Amino acid sequence: MVRRQITITLLVLGTVFGYAAGFSSLRCRAEARREAFQRHVASLCVDAAREAERPSWRSAAPARPGAPEADTGAGR
Repeated sequence: MVRRQITITLLVLGTVFGYAAGFSSLRCRAEARREAFQRHVASLCVDAAREAERPSWRSAAPARPGAPEADTGAGR
């Protein structure tokens, strides 16, 4: 009888600690995923800001109002 109670107690404790470890692991992974997503979004924002700061040759205006456009060789 005592042996059966000890076995049941150990099984219950194992189940409780197993679930606790599983939920703890899920929580840690969720935090890691959230942090990774925040790093990803931050890097996208930084890349977009750097791209906006960089002058684009397509939208660059001529240096002076009457200057001829550069020959790109597209009409040949």
